[in-house]
Amino acid sequence: MKEKWESFMETLGETETMSRKEFLLVLAVCILGGIVFGMLVSPRKFTTIGCYNGNSGSRDEDAEEEIMEWED
Repeated sequence: MKEKWESFMETLGETETMSRKEFLLVLAVCILGGIVFGMLVSPRKFTTIGCYNGNSGSRDEDAEEEIMEWED
């Protein structure tokens, strides 16, 4: 295992510096990628908000006729 670690360390290059602009861009990509990944993996993506009981607040003509007949 130690031999593999040493061979891996040899493949790494020298230490390189990164500008602030590059660092912020990498950070932004990681954060946004994490948000997208979280939305795709989230179990709540199939959650429905509302009861959909058919009470949409708009009346159609048949309902208006029934109301008029009921009021008479």
